[in-house]
Amino acid sequence: MTDKDRVIAYRIDRAQMSLSAAEVLLAQKMYPDVLNRLYYACFYAVSALLLSLDVTAKTHAGLRSQFNLHIIHAGVLPKEYGDLYNDLIEAREETDYDDLIELDLDRVYQFVPRVRRFIDTVGHIISSR
Repeated sequence: MTDKDRVIAYRIDRAQMSLSAAEVLLAQKMYPDVLNRLYYACFYAVSALLLSLDVTAKTHAGLRSQFNLHIIHAGVLPKEYGDLYNDLIEAREETDYDDLIELDLDRVYQFVPRVRRFIDTVGHIISSR
């Protein structure tokens, strides 16, 4: 296993851990923190997938841009996964930086299975390369 392979595996593990943390926080009704962890679950999965294609980024915005260019626009993943990632970016930024926000709790709960599918799909793509 190369160093690159170890980093990719590490990032997929971090994605899974962040998803698990989100589920624990969801049970505790800590909704802003759930959105933060769900975003980071996708962030780690996206960074792993891009690294598997030898694409890197130094910022969150850069990762988003590279993901949309090399993964969504290239047809590696369907547009719905790009929409999910973009929605989570906005939700995390709102809950992390804005005050007195009103969360749509149904939306928060619906994110969890979608993020699980996202991570599973990314893991499958990486393992099939």
